[in-house]
Amino acid sequence: MKIYRQEHSEVYNKFSKLLRQETVAIKKYDNITSYFVAEIDEEMVGVVGWQQMKNGHFRLKTDYVLAEYRGKKIYSNLWDKRINVILSYGATKLSAYCTNMSLPKYLKEGFRIMGVNNRGVKYVVKKI
Repeated sequence: MKIYRQEHSEVYNKFSKLLRQETVAIKKYDNITSYFVAEIDEEMVGVVGWQQMKNGHFRLKTDYVLAEYRGKKIYSNLWDKRINVILSYGATKLSAYCTNMSLPKYLKEGFRIMGVNNRGVKYVVKKI
């Protein structure tokens, strides 16, 4: 498995339909979100993203692994890579909007649920 940074347009082309099916928001055009993708046999199989907000606040976004690749530590490896980069930027606060699929990882990592929208998506926060 190879993990590397990827441009938004490539992430959008590969994952947008799948993300929307899981209630994960993604814009067609976005020049402020950064991404890591996991690749196996020259195919992108997972993605995580983040945005720097302000004053040390980072929003974690776009967590997704193709169904047939789940349970193989791909998400954990993407998570670790993203967190290490964000921490190197001096993060003091992390937040995310979580679906039921990603919520367990966030809770395990010490995030707290701060709110829930009408589609059941949870807003979570962690102070560093």
